[in-house]
Amino acid sequence: MDRNSDPRDGMPARLDASVRLLVGPANFAGQGTRWARALEDRVPAMKATSFAFFKGVLDYEVDYGVPARTYRRNPRWRLNFYNHVVGNYTHVLLEAARPIFGPLHGPDGSFEIPHLLTKGLQVGLIAHGSDVRIPSRHAETEPWSPFPDLDDENVELLERNSTRAIELFTSYPGRVYVSTPDLLDYVPNAAWCPVVVDVEAWRSDAPVLERKVPVVAHAPSKSAMKGSELIDPIMESLAQRGLITYRRVEGVDPADMPAVYRDADIVLDQFRIGSYGVAACEAMAAGRIVVGHIAQHVRDRVIAETGLDLPIVDATPDTVEQVVLDLIAHPERGREVAARGPAFVETVHDGSWSADALAAFVEQSSRSSPVPVDWKPSWIRPKVVMMAGNDIVVDARVLKYAQTVANWDLDVTCIGLPGRRFRGVRYFGKVQVLCPVIPSKVLLTGWRKRLANLKTNLRPWFRTEAEYMLAYGRWQYASRELRGDRGRDRRDHERAGGESGSAVRAQRSVRDRLQRAVRWRTLRLHRAILQARAYSFRRAKTKADITDLGIGKRRERLLKLYRYLPAGRWRRVMPELVDQELTLGPLLDRLLIEVIHVHDVFMLGIAARAAHRAALDGRTIKIIYDAHEYIPGVPVVAPRRVAAYSDLEREFIRDADRVITVSEPLAHWLKRDHKLAELPDVVLNAPVEPPEDAEDADFKGLREQLRLPEDVPLLVYGGGVNRARGVGTAVEALTQLPGVHLAIVARANSVTAELEARAVELGVADRVHLAPFVAAEVVPLYLRSATIGLSPLLHAPNHDIAVTNKFCEYIGAGLPIITSDTPAQADLVKELDLGAVYPAGDVDGLVLAVRTVLADRDRIARRIADDPELQHRFSWAAQAEVLRSVYADVMGTLPDAAWAPGATVVRKLLPGPPELPETKWQAFREKMAKNTSLLV
Repeated sequence: MDRNSDPRDGMPARLDASVRLLVGPANFAGQGTRWARALEDRVPAMKATSFAFFKGVLDYEVDYGVPARTYRRNPRWRLNFYNHVVGNYTHVLLEAARPIFGPLHGPDGSFEIPHLLTKGLQVGLIAHGSDVRIPSRHAETEPWSPFPDLDDENVELLERNSTRAIELFTSYPGRVYVSTPDLLDYVPNAAWCPVVVDVEAWRSDAPVLERKVPVVAHAPSKSAMKGSELIDPIMESLAQRGLITYRRVEGVDPADMPAVYRDADIVLDQFRIGSYGVAACEAMAAGRIVVGHIAQHVRDRVIAETGLDLPIVDATPDTVEQVVLDLIAHPERGREVAARGPAFVETVHDGSWSADALAAFVEQSSRSSPVPVDWKPSWIRPKVVMMAGNDIVVDARVLKYAQTVANWDLDVTCIGLPGRRFRGVRYFGKVQVLCPVIPSKVLLTGWRKRLANLKTNLRPWFRTEAEYMLAYGRWQYASRELRGDRGRDRRDHERAGGESGSAVRAQRSVRDRLQRAVRWRTLRLHRAILQARAYSFRRAKTKADITDLGIGKRRERLLKLYRYLPAGRWRRVMPELVDQELTLGPLLDRLLIEVIHVHDVFMLGIAARAAHRAALDGRTIKIIYDAHEYIPGVPVVAPRRVAAYSDLEREFIRDADRVITVSEPLAHWLKRDHKLAELPDVVLNAPVEPPEDAEDADFKGLREQLRLPEDVPLLVYGGGVNRARGVGTAVEALTQLPGVHLAIVARANSVTAELEARAVELGVADRVHLAPFVAAEVVPLYLRSATIGLSPLLHAPNHDIAVTNKFCEYIGAGLPIITSDTPAQADLVKELDLGAVYPAGDVDGLVLAVRTVLADRDRIARRIADDPELQHRFSWAAQAEVLRSVYADVMGTLPDAAWAPGATVVRKLLPGPPELPETKWQAFREKMAKNTSLLV
């Protein structure tokens, strides 16, 4: 941290000017700082801050800097710096397409531009060199190009990055600059902003070529790019012959370089790139003879732009020896060239020329800017975030949605909670999955914690920052929630004029507005009290049951009671949701989201609050709520918690722009309960297409897995197991079905252990099999060797209206289905002639149904397998068509890829990361290899 750093918060000091510019984050050769100073001299009403991260080697002076580790790995600093920049600057000059805020918004600076534009900042771009110098193009046009001699893997990366940067620079409608004239070959729409050198700091009166043995210096910043390996042997040979003194300089502090150049007669610059940069300008300013390779069209461009001849003696690795010998033999020629150097630098590279170029950028306002506020690079696609209250990779429904929407050329990120199977961030195909750690700020607070720590809470001050943060967390959430209420009003006002999937609230009453005003002032007082209680340590810191089926009348009564009592409110029952909001809310705020698709109720409040806050910032976030279950009818879960889930859904469901659910009956119930304006769309949890290589040599079907002959009747149940799922009915029925086997495809848990124990008691243990799960995309293939698919659900509100994923999977597998008389599935079985129905929980009824279906099994199986309309109706491709229409309505338009053939087909839910496309460098290498073979 330097001139403009504020030690109080570790951020740059706030600038007192009408135009406030941030330049960063590269500062190569100190140019960011020099451009900032030059502009301040040129535009009196402007102040600037240069920013870069310190690498520990060749770090130049900067106004504000942080260690590279902080820049790359400190999320708190990244967020704080982003908030500081958007709140305190009017203009940003982005160097080398690098991200200013580290990986906060994406891998390069292009992902930051939309965030800065939407916050009202003006953004300019400037290229330094290799950031836009495409290796394949340079190697084709420049005989001494360094790229063919570099490691292919590194050059491949340069090729990809520079190609992307060129796309950014040439497509950006705002101000674009390059620092060296050769880069105009790659960015023709740019303006030349010359590098800046402090002429007085480099000026020297030392004579040139008057020593008996002249001194030749070569100080490359990057030896491979400068051609050092080509000229070092030549100069060393001349030195051994006593013709020159050769000084090869490397790793010298930038402050010591003027002395190095003043003591040289000839300075060798670069011999591979075909242009010149800061080092050549510094040597010219010192009045030295500069020798290097400058392409002729670059010399011509300099003359055209400046009217001056470039005072650099041209040489290539083939000619540099003779050029140096000629300069020694004819010193007057060298002195004449050296004498023109300071004047050239003073005219072109003292900062005035650069400031004139950049003034057009800093003097433009948001009104005069040619850049639309909603501009994005073409590769930044509309952002869709899918949220679920799990670690994503275990949720096949979420993954189906995500991979499908990603097929439509939308940018999909799934955000969930860290779990046993996944935490952190990873790409699965085109889908990014993000499950960040959720710190406990509020979960460990509340009356239980206060009661357990009475002594701590009676103390008028906090002893540690942890105590303060726990208390501050609740204040922070209350503040965000109140701000969200304001955002909800604005968003509802905007939605009132258009169509919406839910009823829009009436305008706030005077009483509500007064209550809100009182809450604001109370929160401000509360924060002051918290800060006062934290004063001491913060000042110091600156110094240094088996029969319970989970359903029934008693449960319904408890649920009804809790739904009407304060004890059943979600903020009391589930304080962990507040912790999740405090972590995930800021994450959502940083993403330029167009749609949040909420799976199940758990994340609905977090998504709604993000949409409310976005409305205050002038952005619109659409919400799709995917109700996987009828919340009041969820079995097994404790009634008080179900009441809390219901409370959460009731509070936020009308913030959703569209509602999706899993069955027609549930759609009608949701509309009835929440008075929705439109009937929710129905998307079944149907199976995806199996991968093309699914049936390879290693794949084993269920029957093969269990080692059962083809003639053995095999009933299969697939899915989660709890007592309300009714699998116990099937185990009991086996006593009356001799020779019939039952496969339970489920993860082992306490209920599966109970079922196995019961099978032992009944003497049917040898016919009850707990089979392993397989990947969701191959489930139909896995199950198709069974005889009959079972869905033995007991009656519960949620079960009665469900069309389960196993139901669709059985159809995909071509299996006859036996279901209990839960209405939604029973009606389909009867209507479509899929099998048989029996009374839920009735063992004798199930036995009769099994015998009936076994007698007619072949006909039913053929009827299912040979009906393409039936197969399509219960396939994921059909559901994706519904999903596509929902997204088209919500977003207004979808990319063309959404309507392409195969856009609704998904074959893998957790694919590997996408393969990178072939670059032109690979083609260039192949061409070189071919030419070499022809010569041989």
